[in-house]
Amino acid sequence: MEGQHVLITGAAGGIGFKIARVFLEQGANVSLHYNRTFETLTPLLNEYNDRCFAQSVNGTDEQAVIKSVEESCARFGLINVCIINHAIFVDEDIPIWDMSLTQWQRTIDVNLTSYFLYSREWCRQLKRLKSTVNDIDNLNANLILIGSSAGQFGEANHLDYATSKGALHSGFIKSLKNEIVHLHPCARINIVAPGWTRTPMAESSIEQGKHLKALRTTPLRKVATTDDVAQACLFFASNRTAAHLTGNVLMVHGGMEGRVLWPENLE
Repeated sequence: MEGQHVLITGAAGGIGFKIARVFLEQGANVSLHYNRTFETLTPLLNEYNDRCFAQSVNGTDEQAVIKSVEESCARFGLINVCIINHAIFVDEDIPIWDMSLTQWQRTIDVNLTSYFLYSREWCRQLKRLKSTVNDIDNLNANLILIGSSAGQFGEANHLDYATSKGALHSGFIKSLKNEIVHLHPCARINIVAPGWTRTPMAESSIEQGKHLKALRTTPLRKVATTDDVAQACLFFASNRTAAHLTGNVLMVHGGMEGRVLWPENLE
């Protein structure tokens, strides 16, 4: 990743922060986009102050996304790898008959519409800036979206979240992979889809044992780490390891199935 420009949204969260660190360790220049929380990024900004910078962006605001992508390009040039990672999840279990339209629309706006906005602006900057790349034949140009095991299996009482991720897994990626090659013949898009992952936000739910039901369907019987997700992103981002992979959904969920594999008293 030496000299590559990587943009990461949701960079201040547990998964986003780890992805950013992994790419910085590999020599990339990283644009760190976050919504409100900033303090967690301080270690990266101090350690790699010449190769990363942070921007507060509301991903549902079209003009804010346009401006932030332009500013990132002005800082580090063409965005080779765009990793769209941010999302919201309502912790409370709410069946469809109790779900408000406000919750539904908010989740779709953040988890799906903002992915459209970032993907569109990444495509526009690729179209505009690819002529500035010296070695156009070896241009690394790819999108990586963060999906979820809920996009594959669904998630009862979280219809809004599962629907937003399922849309990315299906029509979104399957359509966009066929469009972006008209901007550059080697442009790629893939999805990394974690299951339960140990992040600061998930810690309380894990402590309450909310993950145990899912682990009963998982042969590896463990929760993913943020590094598991970050390394999967690094795999897709490199033309050495994934140059002929596009339109794929890589499930980082320990082999989760739709059937019970382990007894209920699993610890």
